[in-house]
Amino acid sequence: MNCKLYFDTAGQPAAPAQFEQLIAAAKSTGTTDLILLAHGFRCAPADATALYAALLSNLEPQLAGTPGRIFTTAGVYWPSQKYPESFPQPPRGAAACNRKVQDEYVASVLSALNDGSDDPCEGLPLLHQLTGSELLENIAASPARPQDGIQSLGHPILAAIDAFLNFMSWSAIKKLSADVGGNGLAPIVSALQAELPAIRVHLVGHSLGGRLMTACAKMLGQTSAKPLASLSLLEAAFSHFGFSADAGSGTPGFFRSVIESRVVQGPLIATFSKQDTVVGTAYAVASRLAHDRLQSIGDCADPYGGIGHNGALRTSESVTCRLRRAGTPYEFRPGIVTCLNGSDGYITGHSDVTNTHVTHAIASAISQVP
Repeated sequence: MNCKLYFDTAGQPAAPAQFEQLIAAAKSTGTTDLILLAHGFRCAPADATALYAALLSNLEPQLAGTPGRIFTTAGVYWPSQKYPESFPQPPRGAAACNRKVQDEYVASVLSALNDGSDDPCEGLPLLHQLTGSELLENIAASPARPQDGIQSLGHPILAAIDAFLNFMSWSAIKKLSADVGGNGLAPIVSALQAELPAIRVHLVGHSLGGRLMTACAKMLGQTSAKPLASLSLLEAAFSHFGFSADAGSGTPGFFRSVIESRVVQGPLIATFSKQDTVVGTAYAVASRLAHDRLQSIGDCADPYGGIGHNGALRTSESVTCRLRRAGTPYEFRPGIVTCLNGSDGYITGHSDVTNTHVTHAIASAISQVP
């Protein structure tokens, strides 16, 4: 990896000199293609570096035979690891018995985020529709499943608090990922394209890094920036209706403008797998509040499912095919989201995105851009 781009908790570049270093690296090597990588949730810098190294160890040899292309790679580092998975819990007796304490406690946690109305498919608005005690009682009363990540703490309300706090932690990091992509990375990409107008820029994001990179594309599409060369989403953690023209009640998905603006000039690919239990249950609390009898949280029937588990749904500009064995050709169509199903063993979990089959898909998307 040639360069590192660090961002702070406000979503802004942590060191302005990073941009100059990236420009210098690109110019010194005669770079034709810049590949930007983004990690996901709960990923410390050492973990992000390990992820990038594993991915590039397979990707770089697959790109080596691309004629006339010189690649520079840069890793995005954003502070996802600095957010706690839970907030301080109230005393057990008070939480279990006192509705006023529950109401005040839930309200104080919810106040740390917006109401989620900008993207209702992510489920946050549901939590604002109830009092704190009602919300916790509904969570406690709905069927608990081991895959929801809910641990018993000796009392159903306390278990509900644990589930609620995990969801809120998830929501906080989710918001930060979009801030980094839209407000931090997008201006850097735009400035780089102005400095090096012939360069092709490829975005690759894993998990919430996929949301980060899609937010970057969304912001670029709202400006006069040069189109991106390709966008590769690896088990991305955002709504499976994110690209839809109608994500519900006639409202477009949060990232619909990425499709309509055609900001991605070449392939837009998105891997997904039924074996990705992280994305499959990321919205478990919202799913349980909305549908107490829902049998398969996170599946295609779940209004709060994720693209990394189900692919892009309700999106006419999408096709679905199997993720192919490394070396098998692809023919991606521009303007179309190609959803690559790795459920048959090519993607065995949320972080199984560095194997040769996944990197072959990324290399194919990159190399097909003229």
